[in-house]
Amino acid sequence: MRKVNMLSLIEVKCPHCGAQGQIMLPPLGAIIVGPCPECHNMVVIFAGKVLPLDNDIMHGEDADAKRSHLLKVLGAFLEDRVTRLVGEAESPNTPKPKEEPEFQPSPGQEEAEMPAVDPFGNASTAPISSAEVDSFVNVDLEMLDDKEYFRMVFG
Repeated sequence: MRKVNMLSLIEVKCPHCGAQGQIMLPPLGAIIVGPCPECHNMVVIFAGKVLPLDNDIMHGEDADAKRSHLLKVLGAFLEDRVTRLVGEAESPNTPKPKEEPEFQPSPGQEEAEMPAVDPFGNASTAPISSAEVDSFVNVDLEMLDDKEYFRMVFG
């Protein structure tokens, strides 16, 4: 029987040089900072997105400057995502659109109940099974020492 690898991979693209690769899906909320394997410019990976960092700041000695730069880059990313989630805030001078009449279902037609939406994603899969853990430990973990396999997974 052939063992199946159960790795969750995501596609990534360097914002500096455009190099593409795959990495293992990081844990939810992880912030990964490091160099692009191709151009060696610094990037941060957060929520599946690769964002460019300033090399001079990130290679410098000033921890406060690094912290401030990371907060600025991640803050801009989060601001964009939140804006797309809730829409642009209306300014007081923005004309309000005409209100549409409230939807009234036809007689005898019941309104469909909407499922709950989790803003962090609705998991459609079960938790990791013991068979998947065994497969990772006995197949994937051992294969990380294989140079070609490592490059395929981590770029």
